[in-house]
Amino acid sequence: MKQQFKNVLGIDISFDQINLALLRKSKNGLKLLKVAGCPVPDGAIKAGNIEDATALAKAIKHLKVKNKIRTNHVALSMVMDPTIMQTMDIPNNAWDDVGQFVRNEIKHCAALSMTKIASDYCGIKSTDKTDKRRAFVVAADSQKITAFVDALNKEGLDVNAVEPFSVAYIRACYAKKIAEKFDQNLVFVILRDNILTLCVFKNQILDFVENEKFEVDRFSCEESFRLIIEKINALLKFYRLKLADECDNWEVDLCVSISDESIKEKMGSLSAKLKTDDLPYSFLQNSSPVEFEFKSLDQAYLDTPVADTKLADKPSAIAVGLAMKLLNVEDCGLNTNLLLPEMVNSKPERKHALIIANIAAAIFLLAVLVIGFLDMQVRNIKESVKEKHGKLLSSEVKSMLNNKDSLDEQIVNTTENFENMSAILNTAFFARWDKVLDEIRYATPKPVRIVNIFSNDGLKIMLKGHALSYESIHLFVRMLNKSEYMKLVSLIGTEKDTESSGLVAYSVSCSLVE
Repeated sequence: MKQQFKNVLGIDISFDQINLALLRKSKNGLKLLKVAGCPVPDGAIKAGNIEDATALAKAIKHLKVKNKIRTNHVALSMVMDPTIMQTMDIPNNAWDDVGQFVRNEIKHCAALSMTKIASDYCGIKSTDKTDKRRAFVVAADSQKITAFVDALNKEGLDVNAVEPFSVAYIRACYAKKIAEKFDQNLVFVILRDNILTLCVFKNQILDFVENEKFEVDRFSCEESFRLIIEKINALLKFYRLKLADECDNWEVDLCVSISDESIKEKMGSLSAKLKTDDLPYSFLQNSSPVEFEFKSLDQAYLDTPVADTKLADKPSAIAVGLAMKLLNVEDCGLNTNLLLPEMVNSKPERKHALIIANIAAAIFLLAVLVIGFLDMQVRNIKESVKEKHGKLLSSEVKSMLNNKDSLDEQIVNTTENFENMSAILNTAFFARWDKVLDEIRYATPKPVRIVNIFSNDGLKIMLKGHALSYESIHLFVRMLNKSEYMKLVSLIGTEKDTESSGLVAYSVSCSLVE
């Protein structure tokens, strides 16, 4: 059963760019909340792999904080060379342990022969109307994945899934490009980061996938285009011979990542000529016409469920597809995850460590609030003494000193009483408590101090304390109501505290956003 998240973040990392897409699923469908992007830090990626995981993770954290993206639930596509994707026929004698069969087959892959392999698979239907069992398989170097996921975890991000960028692209475009194409065979061709991916869908089912290096820099624009078309032609020729009298309607979707605007324009011009057969190379002659669509990857979001976004910055289709993976939306069924099982199992330990860190942060927060309040009281005493020029009666001085002693005693009591705080931080909202407490700290005026925070269910917290005036308490409530983590903040009650030399005691109820 898939985990349920309210807001999720897709992180797409290419050779030179980091793209984020924050999505939410509601009864009205998917909503794109925020988009962010920035260049990859110099030296972070070299030769098709992540060289400096720490620098890259810090850049993502900075981008996330800068754009006020609050969620930590992440699906990730990262630069990895090599990455293996293929379909496999599963023999009858391997049905009892498909996973072991897949792992044994992957071991024979030369590109991954010297590495520890992270792999996953999912079952896919047969396209030839038989009961033949088939699987879609992905694999990559597990050490590269582990190093980068660990770096992201240290920056506070909870990585829930890792998958190849082409799978995320297909998921993002599934509803528009695949789901309603009952009478067409589809060829998806995706070129990015010197990797060319070809996928064939027959009757909405993945039938073939190939992933290979294609170093664009070695060729001119025309030569690159010609080589890609030749590969598509060879694929179509194979299928037309294989399918014989079956459906002969084909659509080719070519999506290319191009940063150079002049090359993008030239590629578009070549694709337009292809439709009029003006080029010396084209799709197979003497056969049914092939529908052909070319787009650059930065325009691929138009084929996703968030194409109508009103945001000024447009999202990466791959980042959108990654976020969709965690939102239980209808997709192409290619549900694989290269996140290692041991990394998934380590999340409870990370949760425990985070709870301890949050408790420490809460202690520090309350100490800062109380000490700040005490400092203000001491300053007031000094100013009062100065104004009266030594004319204060000894009884008044004694009263002020007693007031200071009372404050000192309450500081000690506050520091020692953190059982309620621990209970709060062990709720399901533990990953947000550092943010909630931080918001409370910023919302607390100087004349207000908090002496107790407690909760019964984690959905509502109670704040109790003292203030110098009723006005400062009302200001405190107004400030809390501005927090994005607070759904409703209400003042429960106030009264003069006779034991605190005229201070006002208050109780505030805060309902948290779920």
